[in-house]
Amino acid sequence: MENYEVVQCIGRGAFGNVYLYNRLTDKKQVVIKQIPIESVSKDESQITKNEVRVLAMLKHPNIIEYYDNHIENMAMMIVMEYAPGGNLYDYLRSRGDGNLLQEEDILNLFCQLVLGMQHIHELNILHRDLKSHNILLDRSHRIVKIGDFGISKILNSKSKAHTVVGTPCYLSPELCQEKPYNQKSDIWALGCVLYEIVTLKRAFEAETLPALIRKIMRGIPEPINSRYSDEMCNFVSLLLHIDPTQRPNIFQVIAQPIIFPTLFKLHVDLGMVRCVSRPQRLSSVGTRSRSSRSSEDSVDQINTDKKPLTKDFLKVPACEAKPPPESAVFFWRIYSQPTRLTIGGAEGDICSVACSDTEMYGATSTGQLIAWEITQHHQHKESDRQSDGIANCCTPKVSVVPLPTAINVVQVDSGNGYMAVLTTRGIVLSKGNGSSGALGHGSTTDVTQLQLVEALLGISAIQISCGAQHMAVLSQEKQVYIWGTGDNGRLGIGTRSKQLWPQHVDLDDLHMEITGVVCGPDLTFLTTTSGVLFAAGSNRCNKLCVDETDAAGFETLKQVEDVAKFVPVCSRPLANSTIMQVAAGKEHSAFITSDGEVFASGSNTHGQLGHFGSINSRVPVRVMEPVALCKAVYIAAGDMFTVIVTKGGEVYTFGSSSSDGINQNTEVLITSQHCGDMPQNKEIVEPHLVNFVQKMKTSVTALAPRWDLAASLYILLCHQS
Repeated sequence: MENYEVVQCIGRGAFGNVYLYNRLTDKKQVVIKQIPIESVSKDESQITKNEVRVLAMLKHPNIIEYYDNHIENMAMMIVMEYAPGGNLYDYLRSRGDGNLLQEEDILNLFCQLVLGMQHIHELNILHRDLKSHNILLDRSHRIVKIGDFGISKILNSKSKAHTVVGTPCYLSPELCQEKPYNQKSDIWALGCVLYEIVTLKRAFEAETLPALIRKIMRGIPEPINSRYSDEMCNFVSLLLHIDPTQRPNIFQVIAQPIIFPTLFKLHVDLGMVRCVSRPQRLSSVGTRSRSSRSSEDSVDQINTDKKPLTKDFLKVPACEAKPPPESAVFFWRIYSQPTRLTIGGAEGDICSVACSDTEMYGATSTGQLIAWEITQHHQHKESDRQSDGIANCCTPKVSVVPLPTAINVVQVDSGNGYMAVLTTRGIVLSKGNGSSGALGHGSTTDVTQLQLVEALLGISAIQISCGAQHMAVLSQEKQVYIWGTGDNGRLGIGTRSKQLWPQHVDLDDLHMEITGVVCGPDLTFLTTTSGVLFAAGSNRCNKLCVDETDAAGFETLKQVEDVAKFVPVCSRPLANSTIMQVAAGKEHSAFITSDGEVFASGSNTHGQLGHFGSINSRVPVRVMEPVALCKAVYIAAGDMFTVIVTKGGEVYTFGSSSSDGINQNTEVLITSQHCGDMPQNKEIVEPHLVNFVQKMKTSVTALAPRWDLAASLYILLCHQS
């Protein structure tokens, strides 16, 4: 908020406060709605998200302009245009009884409403809450701005809405009857507003809701004053026709003879500076201008006897619990000595870790985010290590990543050039390279600061997973949302095109509850309560295990190159196994069954499958001893290697540490594009026990290998003693 200077709080909305600010870059006054994300319900979050999305689509001089949205102090900030003349409702009431407007002035205001509604309806949007409280004015009360799109709905070209929403006095007859409705209901509301401008009172009012509905269903308000023309009377009646099929659409409204002349003049003199003389002021003391308010329901007058929301109010209350056990974080290059990392000035224990191309991240039990920077100097030193594998270079630089106030991170993950976090309240934020669309912000623009994934505001997320260029989220309702690059069908939604917004994955046909999402470089896995694993994306070398095999699992009956919709893993022996965990590298995948057995499938050119091959190279095979003798509890896969953590706390790795096939002992591997070619170096195939200086009596909480880096491949491990 360094670009804004607060002027005053001008109202309290249904979900937060509304402030008037000066924008320092151009000295322009703007309105900022501040909505505490952590204290609003799912439905309220959905309304906020909907308003931002609709406002971003609209750009018209007679619609309140949307400037920006961002998170500050754990509140959603929506920056909008300021209308200093207040709303139409207050303006009409201020005129007093009998002080009616001239017909010319009425048409001037109403025609601007018509132009704004034309723009809205052209985009297949229903406003659904058009009323005098949501119509804002400039200081001279001559320019109209339509606002408050919280319950607006975006329709398909010929679809209708069904939900009964809106303000009762402006509900159309079809809404009162709970029938499907479309833009004609907005036309009815336009008629109610026009009647209100003409008569200075509402078209339909009653003391009880049933009485109000009866009046609306009759559709006959009190006659308007005889000073107005017959054309005006007939026009009001036309807009308030109880039969929506007889009601005009917005284009037919524009074509009405009473409207068209004023519309023509609007384009000529709207905004014109009027040359009128003014008497000399007798006093410098004036009246306070009315505040810009978006709706009667969303912005009320501030009560001085009520305390405003404070930062302390927005903070998530800390749960009383015993101090967590001491944790440790290690990183190492495969076949080298692990190095323990410090957490700098952060508090708590590391509960989640992730590796990106330039940094390693950790989330603490206190909700803080830590970054360990991997410098170029450090990467060069890695390649110069001696054969004994002992680290002889500096430890990555640690820093605490600044977060908005009251943001408490519980999970962090990263992909190629981007990263994302999940908060305690199920909110997802992301930043980094936006070219792949994996940020989920609706564009391919890069973002340098953590920014809310707006489309997920109404979703309570419980897990995030970042692929190289795509991302997936699992919600509390066990629904999956996915977006980003769609090559190879990795999104599992039936399309291979890039998706800039989160897309809901239709999993109704699966008839199983999803327990986890795992994004690989070019694929996605879904784990379920029943242990059936679903997969989508590239099946190169059968790393998805969706090839059809014979009953014995020796012969491939049908090879599958990629899958664009989620299908169950069907390659034997995994087809008969209960799969608890899965990890994916660039050309291989590894699986843990309910019995703790580890299987691997895909390319084995770097020994990343942990065995010496089988009769059919496309069939998943169990990892060899000593892993075969242990019960595995954690698994991770890098570009060309695999990491296994056993129930006893032992960590095993197998595969290669560099893309050119040269390991620590500089023995050259024979590589090929064929899945069946085997590495000639026995040492990289056999699972290697990682030697920790500190004995790991561990409960591993996180494991994060690093993908797609030719020069240096790191493994980041977190455990609790």
